[in-house]
Amino acid sequence: MKIQWNKKYTTISIYSILVIFVSILFYKFISNWGETKVSLKSVISTLSPFLIGFLIAYFINPLVVWFENIVSKIKIKKKTIKSLKTKRALAILLTYITVLGFIIIILAFIIPELLDSIVDILNKSPDIIGKIIEEINNYLQNSSFEFIDTEVVTSLNAFIDKNLNDLSQTFNSVLGVLTNIVPSLINFTMNFTFGLLNTLLGFIIAIYILASKEKSIASFNKLIVALFKEKAANNILSIIKDSHQIFSKFFVGKLIDSLIIGILCFIITLIVGIPNALLISVFVGITNMIPYFGPFIGGFAGIILVLLVNPIQALWFALIILGLQQFDGNILGPKILGDSTGLSPFWVIFAIIVGGKMFGLIGMFLGVPFFAVIMNIIDKNISRKYAMRIHKNQNETVIDNLEDNA
Repeated sequence: MKIQWNKKYTTISIYSILVIFVSILFYKFISNWGETKVSLKSVISTLSPFLIGFLIAYFINPLVVWFENIVSKIKIKKKTIKSLKTKRALAILLTYITVLGFIIIILAFIIPELLDSIVDILNKSPDIIGKIIEEINNYLQNSSFEFIDTEVVTSLNAFIDKNLNDLSQTFNSVLGVLTNIVPSLINFTMNFTFGLLNTLLGFIIAIYILASKEKSIASFNKLIVALFKEKAANNILSIIKDSHQIFSKFFVGKLIDSLIIGILCFIITLIVGIPNALLISVFVGITNMIPYFGPFIGGFAGIILVLLVNPIQALWFALIILGLQQFDGNILGPKILGDSTGLSPFWVIFAIIVGGKMFGLIGMFLGVPFFAVIMNIIDKNISRKYAMRIHKNQNETVIDNLEDNA
């Protein structure tokens, strides 16, 4: 007996099976989030050289384009370079020289200073904490404020005397653990070696990506057009284009903004005489990459570091950070970033909290552009459907008017 296939119902059945299958996968993905993260980490670890290469190519591509424009204007014997391959090769070479020079400067000058500052803070911390507690103790003992109950002062003094030695011993134990980490150093060395190897491979892979980026983009566009109908393909390509603009504006703009804030912080703290100016400025610049919460994180950590050395200067540093953040939020940030994400402050905070909860510090940083992409897709769909509904209502109104006139 020959089976009579109905094309319509066969298509519906296939789509139903696919929806059920995807729903089961999504449920498994969410319900076993711990195992899912382990699996994702394993996959990312395997593909890390290619992911690093893609990220390197993505971030340095604006610099390659800039050098390519410069190379195009260079004249050799009154003739410009016309070969695209030659211009691209020279642009990539100049970009890598620039990036390599920047890395050498960091390794040769900045990192030693940072390590010296960290070691200095660790060496001074026990004495500083002891002095702070001793000053508090002396102040309370010599206090002449009548509203302070003497029993409270006596109890607090007894608590400090009892726990000061325990606190010192605990801190010394922590320092002892930090100085006896040979197994951890071996593990760190292995991870560092593999990370360095993956990074070197990433730089090599990035060269191939940058050299053939137009061909790769064209192939990807052909693949999308071949797999999807015209309308769906146009929507997908439009979403990818918008996503690229959101990510590039956000990352490049935030990087420039944070670099300027870090440099300004270093110059001002150096002039004022704030201790460990370089360490604090680097931390302020890095945390400034996180929208909204970043300045508070960097400022609070910097205040703590300065407070350990000089409480009075900690107050000056707090005023410096307040001034810098006002300058960044009202003048510098809007000039550089503009409305790069299109998100309201509420949704920015929402994206940071959700991203941080799921993926930690990286999630706090990446949550904003990812959520901006999602909101852009939703907003475009809503706008399209709204326009269709308005157009339909207008047509119906016109038809009704014609019928009434008839």
